[in-house]
Amino acid sequence: MSDAPILSALNHVTDLAGADDFAKKHTPFIQTGDEDGKTRIDVALGHYVAHPNQPDHFIQWIEVLAGDNPIARFDLSPVATDPKVSVVVDLDAGTTVRAMAYCNLHGLWAAETVL
Repeated sequence: MSDAPILSALNHVTDLAGADDFAKKHTPFIQTGDEDGKTRIDVALGHYVAHPNQPDHFIQWIEVLAGDNPIARFDLSPVATDPKVSVVVDLDAGTTVRAMAYCNLHGLWAAETVL
């Protein structure tokens, strides 16, 4: 039997300092910066705690949203890809950026930041 906690339809960890390693390995890490007057959004899984990248346990996709609107989606394959993606966007300051990632075993995980 798995020792993983019972998961929600969407797992959104708001207190990473108090989170266990299971939550940390699945929570997207979002970093933003300026790139030629636009915003570069970098999203990585495994930043806090390494996430497996094996045929039977991997991050299947990462999606980036501005507010509730999807702006980019990256489908990943196991082993060959690293769950780290980047996209350059033209968004206003104050926009909430959300990253959602899907682990093929442990479901949907989200994090957000405000530009």
